[in-house]
Amino acid sequence: MREVVQACSQWLMNFGYAERVDAHLVGLTELEMRYRRAGDQGILLSFLLTQLVPQGTHRDRAMFEEIYGQAVVGRAPGRRLYDGIKALAADSRCPLCGIQAVAQVDHHAPKDKFPLLALTPMNLVAVCGPCNLTKSNTFDQEPTREAIHPYFDDFGAERWLYADIDHAAGGVAVFRAMPPETWPPTKAARLQRHFAKYHLADRYKVEAGHTLSMRKRKDLRTLEESGCAELRAQLLDDADWYADYDPNGWQAALMFALADSPWYLNGGMRDV
Repeated sequence: MREVVQACSQWLMNFGYAERVDAHLVGLTELEMRYRRAGDQGILLSFLLTQLVPQGTHRDRAMFEEIYGQAVVGRAPGRRLYDGIKALAADSRCPLCGIQAVAQVDHHAPKDKFPLLALTPMNLVAVCGPCNLTKSNTFDQEPTREAIHPYFDDFGAERWLYADIDHAAGGVAVFRAMPPETWPPTKAARLQRHFAKYHLADRYKVEAGHTLSMRKRKDLRTLEESGCAELRAQLLDDADWYADYDPNGWQAALMFALADSPWYLNGGMRDV
């Protein structure tokens, strides 16, 4: 938090906000620590709910929103912090969809509802444009609908993403989220909510269509030269390769689905 304020110091002095922000600094630092602690303990939503009313009516809410928009996003020193947060994303991919490159920074807890968290680094997440637009400034208060926070939530250790090949539709990949039965109901519901809200089935289907078009010639050659069993072995090997990186990436789900599709293994790629 202090680093953010320091980066914006010249702008704050120019616009007469320096003393007001300095008076808040101790409280903002403590708030940041409580935010991180709540995230680590898996009770971030409960913490945010205690902050919703006092922050929503805070007298300096407009100031903090302006500082973020003007001094962080719009000015060089603060912009370096903004770009640094974007650089934290693995492989520069959006952590909410895993498809597109990060392009923006989103407030996990929306700044119009939680202005005292507008400058908190732990509340800033690098995302792609479509995911940022979908999330907007919504704040779901039901535990089963709580937004996923990439810094604290881990949904990737066990496989939950699956796909089937719809041969009647010409080889369209149909993706679905199936959380393990061992998961707590709230965790499973949050994942299902995330999958639906960000239209991941449709977005993965588009990506899978491109992949099928690109690899059809390779897979057909393997089938004609080495047979169905060798093609399946190749697909499973590719699936394992993708799953080693991300067990719930759409690429792994697609490869497993192709390996389990009698239609594809018997030459269906000709119709893709």
